[in-house]
Amino acid sequence: MNLNRIHHGIVSLIEPIPTGASELQKISILERGGIRIGNSIAQILRSFLKGAPMNWDPWILKDDDRYLMFYLQGIEGQTPWWSFSHLCGAMSKDLYHWEDLGILLAPSEQPWESGRISAGHTVKENGTYYLFYSAGGKEGRELKSEGIGLATSTDGIHWERQYTHFPLIPSDDDLYYGRCNWTKHFHWRDPYIFKDPKSGQYFMFTCASSKTPGNFQGCVGLAVSDTIDGNYQLLPPVVAPPPNGKDWGFYHLERPQVIYRNNQYHLFFSCFRMFQNQQWLHKHPRGRITNSSLHWYVSDRITGPFLPVEQNQSIIPGSETSGLYGTNLLETSNPDEYIAYGWYHRLHVLEVSPRYRVRWTGNGYEMGLANRLQFPHPSGKLQPVSESIP
Repeated sequence: MNLNRIHHGIVSLIEPIPTGASELQKISILERGGIRIGNSIAQILRSFLKGAPMNWDPWILKDDDRYLMFYLQGIEGQTPWWSFSHLCGAMSKDLYHWEDLGILLAPSEQPWESGRISAGHTVKENGTYYLFYSAGGKEGRELKSEGIGLATSTDGIHWERQYTHFPLIPSDDDLYYGRCNWTKHFHWRDPYIFKDPKSGQYFMFTCASSKTPGNFQGCVGLAVSDTIDGNYQLLPPVVAPPPNGKDWGFYHLERPQVIYRNNQYHLFFSCFRMFQNQQWLHKHPRGRITNSSLHWYVSDRITGPFLPVEQNQSIIPGSETSGLYGTNLLETSNPDEYIAYGWYHRLHVLEVSPRYRVRWTGNGYEMGLANRLQFPHPSGKLQPVSESIP
């Protein structure tokens, strides 16, 4: 489920090179040359995989003495690359050796989930497994539309869709969430369920687009329910552009995850560099923002607003060179240490092992290879600040 050392070293070396540029970005001839070189190297590395499937967006549930992994699998060469996917699974005792569980969930005949299954989150409560997943349609408007569904299981392997309160899809006249102006995509995916230790309520964080002007409308949506499988009510986004839409950095904020620490809520998310505001990018040190940069915001309230820890420095140090995208954190026996896992976005290969760690240093997080991180572990509360473009 990971790369060998040589391929890993090459991927880390070329990670600062963007994989592409959108029509909204102006880049130099030198930058375009760098993109071609980086992509050519990635194609060579991919050729060594000998027809391996296209895998992405893993998430893990620690279930007693086993780990259950869920991930997406598509078809190489399809356009767009995410247009068709199944939800697959694997099981492990040690995060090194995995048993393939095959396809766990496939697209259905329902129009909203007829084309692809997208990322989600799995929770176990009172002996029942709850799989929150996102999905999209096959073609036309449905291809660029998404919704969130729920499936349940008694063993974590065999799943049954639940339709009482799902799919959860904002209406066209919703106050907060809508179709993005740039690509006309209705972003509503990547649900992450968090049971608030203060209220006992269940909060769903999602990748969404806000109803604001401009091309950069990425936000982290929020919904709440009194029960894990209940009727989730939409709330305002916890991270969102200003009302005028100016100076915002993100087209989308993917794979949100929340960790509660020192009476604060820590929110993590990812965004491909080519989908970020060029003005916003220029306010960060060169090489700090890559596809693998893991963004980190905090709040004293679960309903937000979440803000970056430092002015224009909302990245976990070390994440920018990992080569991973959609990085998630898995708890370990050490409360100050997490296993960081994700997928090598240039190769569509999963990285699910204890190779990468994220450790709490007392006043922040840092990410690196497991054998290279050695930090003291004091505790402290962070003072978030607003993020702006002067």
